[in-house]
Order: sequence, then structure tokens, then C-alpha cells
Amino acid sequence: MYNGGSISSTPLFRSSLALVTIRILDGPERGKAYPKIATPVSIGREEGNFIQLNDERVSRYHLKIHENNGVVLLTDLQSTNGTRVNGEVVQVWQLRPGDVITLGRSVLVFGSTEEIAKRLSAITLKREPGSAAMGAEGENFQFLEKSFQRNSQNDLSSRLFEIEIFRGLTPEELAPLHQLAPPELPKGLPPKETAQMAEYLQYLLLRLRYLVSTVRNEPGTAKNGEEGKEDRVSLSAAQWQNVIDLYARVSEQLTTITEP
Repeated sequence: MYNGGSISSTPLFRSSLALVTIRILDGPERGKAYPKIATPVSIGREEGNFIQLNDERVSRYHLKIHENNGVVLLTDLQSTNGTRVNGEVVQVWQLRPGDVITLGRSVLVFGSTEEIAKRLSAITLKREPGSAAMGAEGENFQFLEKSFQRNSQNDLSSRLFEIEIFRGLTPEELAPLHQLAPPELPKGLPPKETAQMAEYLQYLLLRLRYLVSTVRNEPGTAKNGEEGKEDRVSLSAAQWQNVIDLYARVSEQLTTITEP
């Protein structure tokens, strides 16, 4: 069995090992559940993995889930077809209950029903502004729609499995689980790393401040008796290229720090 990553005690799970629950929602092993298994957990096509997926699009050792400093991380093991969490390609990711993991044709959900419900309740109460939806519009719940469409009246065990996980929640009610809240900055960094982080954020701030200052207001106009239109803003073609350049830089730097 693959045995990468370090293991340390974590107050999150009140145990010497992080105990995680993983359920397979779609793919060849659809319907299997692994409740409260100790990390690290390797997932892949090879027989030596803790969770073996009979999926030709999954690499031999595709990813691992492990605990580090009180959080549960997913690390893609340089797989051929990559790993997605909530519709986004990731190399390293901090997992939270309700996160949907896609590898090959297989779709997994991280966390038990109780953990997912608790997180969803906390998100609903907090309603933190600035969250960003992950994945393309509607992409996060395509696996649910496909699963429900495929179910037949005779497929009772599968339907009960889905009801037990989601307890009748609609995709709209589950949507907050697949939104990325504003991340917390790392604490306790050495002075050099603190200065580097401050410089990076300052660079982004200056670029964004300049872009915002060039935005032009365009009052909305009504046509053919329609009600008034909302005001719009616009950027020049040159500043739009500035946005694209900033987008590309952030994307490249994200790849640099996450890929080995």
C-alpha cells in the first residue's frame, strides 16, 4: 500500500490519526463507502491502494488523502488525467466535508452525512461574503443528475444510498459546499516568507487598483418601452489584456507552488 505523507495528532478528529469517511457516488465502484478510515489513504487502480478503483482512466497510484498539522489534505500523485475537487483541477487541496472528488470516471464525496450536514449548517448561518463558486456553472452537480436519471424502480439500494448521503437536499441547497470562501493567511511564517507573502499581495493590490481606476461607467438605457437597464462598466481593450495577463500570472504561480 502506498504510504506517503506524514501523520501527526490533530484536535480536529480528537484522535492520534485523522479518521475520514469516503463514499463513491459514481463510477465502477459506485455505492461503496469507507467510514472512519485512518489516514493516509491512497486511491488508485493498483491493487495495493487502500481504495482500489477499477477505472482505466485512474492512474495506478492516483492520489492520497493525508493529515498534516491538523488539516486533511488531498495530494495528486502526478496522475495522468488529473484530479478535480468541486470541478476544479487541483494538485494539493485542503479537504472539507462535502467536497466532491473526481478522478477518471469515478466520483467520490468526502465526509460522513453528519459532517456534511454540520458544515452545511455552519455555512448557512455564517453566509460569508466573497465566496467564489468552483467549477463551471452546473458542473458540480452533473454527477447527481446522471445518478438520478440512471436509477430505476428496481435500483432500490442505490436510491437509498443517495438519500442517506444527501437526505433529500437539492443541488441548490448543496451549492454552498462547493464554494470557496476567502482563505485565511498562513500564520507563524518566518520573516523572509512573511515579506514574500506581503510583497506578492501588494503586487496584486497595485495591479487591481490600477485596473479599477480605469473602469468607465456606462449608464443603462431602456429600449422599446422596456424598464430601465442596469448600469454597466467597461474596460479598454488594453486594460482587458492587463486583466488577462494578471490572470495568467496567478495561474502560472499557482501551478509552480502546487506541482512538484
